[in-house]
Amino acid sequence: MIRKIIVILSIVLLPFMAFAQNHGPRMIDFVNGKYGCEGFESSHSVWGIMYFLIFTPLILFIVSIGLFIFWILMLIDAIKHSPEKTKIVWVLVIIFTHVIGALIYYFVEKRPRNKISMG
Repeated sequence: MIRKIIVILSIVLLPFMAFAQNHGPRMIDFVNGKYGCEGFESSHSVWGIMYFLIFTPLILFIVSIGLFIFWILMLIDAIKHSPEKTKIVWVLVIIFTHVIGALIYYFVEKRPRNKISMG
């Protein structure tokens, strides 16, 4: 699950990083022979800012949707697979602490259960 999230984030962030490398500020302007920030064309910094303003909210939206889906999946898993003694506690923890509670449930309850069923 964590590997999938890392792969998805890498795929989403790769174009952003490539664009930032090509259009970000450069300390040396080789065409005009100037050093420092004053040798840039203004279009480079404007495109970098526009790209940042457009894609940062998009990336944050995608990450928040992914976290919401993870939260829902952990809530469903807690309802279906938790022992009866701790089911209500896990459901309340996940509901009231949101993603943090879902992460705690994943590492304390679900992951060890998956390791036992695989091994």
